[in-house]
Amino acid sequence: MNRLTLIALCLTVFMVSCEKDVLFDEPDFDDRLVVEGRIETGQPPFILLTRNSKYYGTTSLSDIGNSFVNNAIIKVSNGIDTVTLSELVFDTAGVSVSIYTDPVFFTNPDQAKIIGTPNTTYYLWIEAEGDVVSAVTTIPDAHPLDSIWFIDNLVSDRPDLVRLMCRYTDPPEPGQYVRYFTNQNNTIYLPGLASVFDDRLINGTTFDFSLDRGVNRNDTIDFSDYGYFYKGDTVSVKWCNIDFATYNFYNTLEFELNSGGPFSSPIIVQGNIQGGLGVWAGYNCSFKSLIIPE
Repeated sequence: MNRLTLIALCLTVFMVSCEKDVLFDEPDFDDRLVVEGRIETGQPPFILLTRNSKYYGTTSLSDIGNSFVNNAIIKVSNGIDTVTLSELVFDTAGVSVSIYTDPVFFTNPDQAKIIGTPNTTYYLWIEAEGDVVSAVTTIPDAHPLDSIWFIDNLVSDRPDLVRLMCRYTDPPEPGQYVRYFTNQNNTIYLPGLASVFDDRLINGTTFDFSLDRGVNRNDTIDFSDYGYFYKGDTVSVKWCNIDFATYNFYNTLEFELNSGGPFSSPIIVQGNIQGGLGVWAGYNCSFKSLIIPE
C-alpha cells in the first residue's frame, strides 16, 4: 500500500467514524397571508394572495392550488380614487390560480380608476379569512437605459454565445433602485438571479455593464451558459425603477434563494406587508430591444 492510498484510507475511516445524526428543531409554524402584488406604469394592480406553508415538508400541486386565498376583499387607492379588485380564476396545469385585478381596465380602460402613474403612491388593503393586511408602494420617476448592445467571441468553444451589454446614466440624486427582466425571442420576461441594483457606488455617473439573461427558477439552471444570450436571439430588457421597500424585499429574497444549503445562515426576507408576508411593488418600466445576428 503506497502512502497516498494509506492517507486516503485513514481520511475515509475518520469521516465515517465522525458521522452522526443531525437533528433540526423545526420552528413553530406561523400561518400568515402572503401577498405578491404589483402595479406598473400604464397597468392596473395585480395581486396573488396565498397562505404560507411549512419550510420543511413536501409540497404537491394540490397543496399549491389550495394555498390560494379566495373571496378576499382587496382595495387599492391612490389617495383620491379607490377600487375594489375582482378575483379571476385560471386553470394552469391542473391548478386553479386566483389573481385579483380590476377587469374594467381590460374591457374599458378609460373607465379604470387606478392605473400605474409615475410619482404616485398606492395604498393596499386586504381582508381575508379573518386577517387584515396593508401596504404602501410608490412608483418613482423613470430613468431608462441609455443603450444596449452585445459582444461575442468570449468563449473559445462556444461561438454561439454573446453577452448583453448596457449603458446607464444614473441621476445625480442618490437613492435610485432598479429591478430588471429580460425577454428572449418574444417569450416572457424573466428576472436574473440577482435582479435588483442600487446606486450607492455609481451615483451620478454613466457606466457600461453586462446584464445576465433572466431565468425561470422553476427550471434546472444550466450554469455552463448562464447569463449568455445566443446569436440569432431577439432580446428585450425591461428596466424598472422601484422604491426602496421593493428593492429591499427582492434583495433579501434573492440573497436567501442564492445562498442555499442546509448550513447557510438564515436570512430574514424584508417584505413591506403590514400584518403579513410578501411585497406590494410599484414599477416604472422602460424597454430596450435588439436583434443579435446569426
